[in-house]
Amino acid sequence: MDIQRIMVGELQVNCYLLTDNGEAAVIDPGANADLILEKIEESGASLTKILLTHGHFDHTGAVKILAEKTGAKVYIHSGDKMMLLDNNCNLSFLTGEKIELYTPDVLLDEIQEIPLGSTNIKVYHTPGHSTGGVTYQWGNTLFCGDLLFKNSIGRFDFGDLKTELESIKFLINSFPEETMVLPGHGVKTTIGDEKKYNPYLD
Repeated sequence: MDIQRIMVGELQVNCYLLTDNGEAAVIDPGANADLILEKIEESGASLTKILLTHGHFDHTGAVKILAEKTGAKVYIHSGDKMMLLDNNCNLSFLTGEKIELYTPDVLLDEIQEIPLGSTNIKVYHTPGHSTGGVTYQWGNTLFCGDLLFKNSIGRFDFGDLKTELESIKFLINSFPEETMVLPGHGVKTTIGDEKKYNPYLD
């Protein structure tokens, strides 16, 4: 099991490349498709899955290119499906540029685990930052998109603060303190550190 962070786009999104036994998945390929493809090639693994924590443009901008060049399946929760199909929904209109749209292959509503190599990635619906936000668990690591940041939380003006805090508290109360949290922007943290230092969780 290997995790590589690839920082992409003007908003410095954390795209993650997960590899195990020759199979790869990418989480939130927001931009710079060529760079992501280069990292996949360097890993020696085959990309089979594109996993989205949510559908905002800065996390999905390279989906179409990656899917078409590799044949990887695109996974997103149904609550955010329209963000892959409509640039008004994914908020790219705010930048004056539109991302290339793509119809997802798999909706995550009923999926609890996704196989990768000899392992499984668990899926948790964690709305708030967006309606269809999800968190992926791989081993002792959580990939939470823009739900939770180090000592902070994701913006909620396009979502719902009450729901976002409920989702964060679900993660905080469900996983051991040593669990690593890899967010959609910024640096990594742990469940334990957020319990102690996150001012939104008082």
